[in-house]
Amino acid sequence: MNDDGYTIAEMLAALAILGMAMGGLGLVVSLITRQQLTALRLHDRLADARVADRALETLVASQQAVGGDLGDLRGDGGGLSFACGTATCAAQLSPDGRRTLLLLRDRSGAERRLRLRARALQFRYVGASDVGVRWPEAATRDNAAHEQAPRAIILTSDAGVMAVTPVGPREPRYCQYDAIAGACRAALR
Repeated sequence: MNDDGYTIAEMLAALAILGMAMGGLGLVVSLITRQQLTALRLHDRLADARVADRALETLVASQQAVGGDLGDLRGDGGGLSFACGTATCAAQLSPDGRRTLLLLRDRSGAERRLRLRARALQFRYVGASDVGVRWPEAATRDNAAHEQAPRAIILTSDAGVMAVTPVGPREPRYCQYDAIAGACRAALR
């Protein structure tokens, strides 16, 4: 016998070890790819939620900035509208294939279209007694909230809450409550 090379058994063992290593590497790459796709979907959903949240907050804030309120708000799951000056401000949801269009009309009459990736979007309204799909909320024996403005407007999707827009003269969204002064102060974001 001489020591000039490998035997067939040694070569097969080396190839088997290399094959297992390559198979394991393929599984790791597959797992990383799935994790990246999940992270990308989550990022897209959060980006859409932020855009919708800011758009609705701007629409409501533009009315409140001129001293108006949303006492005449009318809405259902598919949209909402309220008088803003001589115009009518509105937000409507419209299906667009695998996406949903959020159509916004502000006090100047300008329209803005936001294509959101989420499906099954729906507006909800927070009143004095309950969260409902219609506004004004139905009057009950215990409250007369149907005559008041809503406390918040919520945009939900099949994946959860996308946007929450507070309504009315309440504390701002980003508030650090100062117990000594008894009021909100600007919060760092």
